[in-house]
Amino acid sequence: MEAYTVAIVLDDMISTGAKFQFSVLGTDISTSVLQLAETGIYTPEMIAPVPAELAKRYFLSSRDPARDEVRVIPRLRRSTNFMRMNLMDEVYPVDRDVDIIFCRNVLIYFDKPTQRKVVEQLCTHLRPGGYFIVGHSESMIHNESIMLQQVQPTIFTV
Repeated sequence: MEAYTVAIVLDDMISTGAKFQFSVLGTDISTSVLQLAETGIYTPEMIAPVPAELAKRYFLSSRDPARDEVRVIPRLRRSTNFMRMNLMDEVYPVDRDVDIIFCRNVLIYFDKPTQRKVVEQLCTHLRPGGYFIVGHSESMIHNESIMLQQVQPTIFTV
């Protein structure tokens, strides 16, 4: 759901007058997780933290009353793509002009040398001035990478 959350926030910014285009790429090593994400289907409990106004705007209830589920609206699903990616691979099959990379709650599973390698490799895909955002448990990475400058506790730039 994280990829759709990012898409919702960006689309909401556009609806209030911001002028930009976006596409979101969600990655995971698990193909089953990716298949589930691609459907954009969730239970109402899963979207309960979403503010009611945003839930109404970005989720559709099932036409079948027997199915207690909601689905991300088609326009948002079209702007959100999913791909299998292993952070341990030598090459990442993604563009090298990314504006923002969210790497939340992933690096904690790697040892320090692997964290550094992964962060540096991910950052080669950022545009100059792009942002690298990590989870609070991963805020220690700024000491591990010479490529990053800290902007906020969990936000870095190249």
